[in-house]
Amino acid sequence: MSRARLRAVIAVLVIAGGVPVALLAWIGGVVLADRLGLAVSSEQIFTGLLALLIGTVVWPLALRRLRRELWRRENSVPAPAPTRGDGLLRVLIVICGSVGILVLCAPRDVVAAVTGIWAAVSVGPREDGILLQLVLTLVSLLLAAPALFVTGYALRRLDGQDPRRLRWQERRNWYTAAAVAWAVSLGLGLVLSVAALLTL
Repeated sequence: MSRARLRAVIAVLVIAGGVPVALLAWIGGVVLADRLGLAVSSEQIFTGLLALLIGTVVWPLALRRLRRELWRRENSVPAPAPTRGDGLLRVLIVICGSVGILVLCAPRDVVAAVTGIWAAVSVGPREDGILLQLVLTLVSLLLAAPALFVTGYALRRLDGQDPRRLRWQERRNWYTAAAVAWAVSLGLGLVLSVAALLTL
């Protein structure tokens, strides 16, 4: 079986198994909140589950896939393994990114505020799509700017044959992928949370 077919089969199995699990988790969350006497609405629980899924699954997977794709486009050699310090910092960034998505996509007040702002600036379906792409691009650039500045400065100081160039290129690649993947994951989380808030 080819890799493409294997990935398609895995995707179908994940979706087929994930939907019932998500529904059971939602129902279980509603029942648990009711028994504990928590003043949490069913849509709040649903948006929380969505944010948890995106923060802990979608965001790390998107980062991993995008990092590989960017590296393959720019380099023909395998990417060097990160140092221990790089690895620890990246784990911390992934955790902070997950928490950030939960904080920005789960609370009803934040989602309602985003809905109000979007309604105020909305012009039309086509323009909304362009505006969303622009916002995500700006967020990606702002997040990636410090790492791009540091890695770019380091690469300019190294000559073309220096073996350290490959490691700095890998760092630039990872942080760029992380910025783009997080911005896209955040956008997806907010869109889904807003949709849930308006429809549930």
